[in-house]
Amino acid sequence: MNLKRYILLSSAFLLCCSAGAGPASGQPMAKQLVADFGLAYTQATVSGAPSGLVGLDLHTGKMLTNNLSVGIAVGFDVVSFRKVGGIYERLSIIPILAKGKYYFNIAPLLQVHASAAGGVYKTLPHLATGSIGGVSASKVKAGGSAGAGFDYWFMGTKGIGAEVEYNVFPYSNGKRFSYLAFRVNLIMTKL
Repeated sequence: MNLKRYILLSSAFLLCCSAGAGPASGQPMAKQLVADFGLAYTQATVSGAPSGLVGLDLHTGKMLTNNLSVGIAVGFDVVSFRKVGGIYERLSIIPILAKGKYYFNIAPLLQVHASAAGGVYKTLPHLATGSIGGVSASKVKAGGSAGAGFDYWFMGTKGIGAEVEYNVFPYSNGKRFSYLAFRVNLIMTKL
């Protein structure tokens, strides 16, 4: 198959898939509430960070339009974990963020989204040695995040989703601490 024909067939297929791309009955629409309950693998991206572990997150928001939601996100992310001697060393972070999500409907049951958030990060180190990325004490710092993902609404007002989110906040001496969260969500909307 030549390249022109492949591009033409691919374009026709995408056009057919997006023809009914308005919101489905389960997707959140203006004035509705939406909640995401997430389980994540979190990993610090600073040099010298050991393996990441797990994060639990909750995001609740109000749909301002059929595409835009604004709300609050809280979580508990263990971004670094290892065993040193007989001690399990970990660095946990509690984000409390104001978060906005913008949804793009690409099929009747499928949405992709981009998110941005800002707020505070509380560090909770339990370290046997030194610091991780400059973090060695419990502090509250201002920071933010950006992410992208998708939602699949297969059960009416419930669905599942996945997203990746990059979190960053300044820590000390102009240095920044950052981590990634790879999250799977259970999503619900209230009519």
